[in-house]
Amino acid sequence: MAFLRYYMLYLSPASIVIPIIVALLRYKLLNPPFKVLLGFLVFSAIANAVNITLSLHHIPTTIMFHIYTPIEFACISLFYNYLFKGTWQKIMVALVIVLSIFCLVDFLFIQPGIQVDTYPDTVEAIIIIAYSVLYLNQQSNIETNDSWGQSGLNWVNIALLIYYGCGLFMFISINYLLHASVSVNAIVWSVFDTILVVESLLFATGFYKCKT
Repeated sequence: MAFLRYYMLYLSPASIVIPIIVALLRYKLLNPPFKVLLGFLVFSAIANAVNITLSLHHIPTTIMFHIYTPIEFACISLFYNYLFKGTWQKIMVALVIVLSIFCLVDFLFIQPGIQVDTYPDTVEAIIIIAYSVLYLNQQSNIETNDSWGQSGLNWVNIALLIYYGCGLFMFISINYLLHASVSVNAIVWSVFDTILVVESLLFATGFYKCKT
């Protein structure tokens, strides 16, 4: 159980360093969407470090989620904004504004800072899943001689689809988990943290496959 706690608290969040290192080593080859992704990962790494530090000092960390969510969504929307054209780009800008307002309203009136922002997170996950599916559909309509695995963007897109697909399940199940046993929570959150590690590895592959 001690190892599981160490894994969830330190090892899983630390996996984000892997794609950051790969991205920095190949920085000259990164195109704009990958540079956005790198910036988001650096921000996430800093947020993780702050969150862990606060936890070690027994300081409530829920407010970090309220701050993190709108920035996270803005970064991922900007990433996909490079991959779509025309009307979809304008829609994404509008979605960022609307979700940011929703996050503020949720923080002030619905789920105050002492609670995790599960409602905005659920909406965010649904929208990002939609981005991912739309990108898959767009790619399926493009004729190319390259295999699926040669595109770094495909690896990143699948990473986001897997992570936020599982994240949506977590946000929907959060009320049950609050009343579940410690062992159930340990199992569920360790699985989710493993998915976080998988996401990091897929990101790293995407950066490695990136071509300007």
